Amino acid sequence: MNIGPADPAVAGLPSIDLVNNFANAVLLPNANYVDQHGIERSQLNELAATGAFGLPFPIDAGGGGAQPSVVREASELIAGACATTWFCFGQHRGPTTALMNSANTELRNRWLHKMISGEALAGIAFAHLRRARQAFWISEHAHGWRLDGSLDWVTTWPLTDVVLVQGYLRDANGQQRDEIISVLIEPPRVDLDRQDRTEIDGLTAGPQLALAAMGGTRTWPVRFDRYLVPASQLVSRQSAADWALTNSLVAADANPASFGVARACLDVLADVSASSGQESARRATEALRAEFDNLRSAAYAATDAAAADRDTAIATVDARTGLRAQALDLAVRTSTALIVASGGRALTLSNDAQRHAREALFMMVQGQTSDLRSQSLGMLTWER
Repeated sequence: MNIGPADPAVAGLPSIDLVNNFANAVLLPNANYVDQHGIERSQLNELAATGAFGLPFPIDAGGGGAQPSVVREASELIAGACATTWFCFGQHRGPTTALMNSANTELRNRWLHKMISGEALAGIAFAHLRRARQAFWISEHAHGWRLDGSLDWVTTWPLTDVVLVQGYLRDANGQQRDEIISVLIEPPRVDLDRQDRTEIDGLTAGPQLALAAMGGTRTWPVRFDRYLVPASQLVSRQSAADWALTNSLVAADANPASFGVARACLDVLADVSASSGQESARRATEALRAEFDNLRSAAYAATDAAAADRDTAIATVDARTGLRAQALDLAVRTSTALIVASGGRALTLSNDAQRHAREALFMMVQGQTSDLRSQSLGMLTWER
């Protein structure tokens, strides 16, 4: 089974051809091994060589200057071939964008070009900010910033060169302020052949979390105890309200990775139906693919409209969240159809079907907001 461009508008572009060839030659054949044994930095370096990391960023900053449709197609191809690789790759974009928009010129000059090219790998820790109760804070210190508390999981922590850590500001009296501080830190180097835990003064990380899905992403818990970060590592400080609004506008959009997983499931399902002669599997493939095409077009049109106008983005949050929930539901249903058509062999770890099923379930909670949770639960309980 091969994956390939689904959008005729981007098929044949050099950037897409590079990603597509890499996805089929490297990611797809190794996806189950990576899922079970963990991704290596070398594979991400190979992906960086295709230019994928730099696609969304301006040419004058060293990026590819690609249109959103090209960026989405690349993400779909990577996710469809190996969602573990996609998630590690996807974590890199947020910190790179944050640094590109930072007023810290010295920090930008040091890291931005390397991050855009993928020479330097970045991670990010911010999901905790959505919680009602915080277990991690950043305090102002005479020489910079002090980090205290726990981050439950930081994806690619032992592989990264830098991690963007975001936290609520805590004042001298220990009170949480309505301000988000973002700093760039450099994790200690790790020899993964010898250790799955690191500890330095004020910072303990690991061991790797045993995840039911996407366990190959090298996701570690991290704890800080009066860990000092120099003032020179500050990326930004902004009001919590501004951060929450911006995050909600981005989180509302359907993730291309969910379409990538659904595409992969449909491609494998078509192969299964053809090789087994299952008429019911053929009909299921046709019906699900038609739904996929319509939903994908609608979701991306809504994303583009929101990106073009902030007022539109604000006004369409609920509608776009609904489209995202539908895309997640479709990924789960296509993976379930593949399991059903494949039969018992789909339960072996060497079979793509079971990996795709777990990837689809992971997408249901990745980047989850309370609104998305409500919409997804409503769909599952037939609340229309």
